Amino acid sequence: MSDLPFSHFVRLADLPPEGRTFRIEPDARTLEALARHVDVVQIHAVCAQLKVQPTSGDGAHVTGEVAATVRQVSVVSLEAFDCDVTEFVDVQFVPESQIPAEPKGEEDEVEVNQPDPIVDGRIDLGALVTEFLTLGVDPYPRRAGEVFDAPLDDESGASPFAALGRLKDKT
Repeated sequence: MSDLPFSHFVRLADLPPEGRTFRIEPDARTLEALARHVDVVQIHAVCAQLKVQPTSGDGAHVTGEVAATVRQVSVVSLEAFDCDVTEFVDVQFVPESQIPAEPKGEEDEVEVNQPDPIVDGRIDLGALVTEFLTLGVDPYPRRAGEVFDAPLDDESGASPFAALGRLKDKT
């Protein structure tokens, strides 16, 4: 089983031929777990609108959007602030048996369009929401308009290492 904080399974056999749209909004406990997972202070809300469309060959195509409001800490001011995250989803799913094996020795080369697996006739929309939320959260957040200003050099032109050297000489 997965160690992801959120699951929402859909059995493909239960879908009509035209597909179905799912609106997914995790509860408060799940939002807390998601916040820890994506390393943010808090997640106020997550809403995903995902259409699951069966495809030929027992596959599925998932399209839609994951939107969230998260609280992060600015890397510039160290103040917490809220920001919106929006990620568009477009993922193909195929049965596990149809996913090509990765060539040996090429772990660093990731194929961008590799389909996701259908496991036991189901896909996990919760895992998909978690994945796209994680991708959408800025790892180096800053509030709008914040700019990091590097400290100005000392007017004497001395390097900080020269100052450390003077301290060493005093001992």
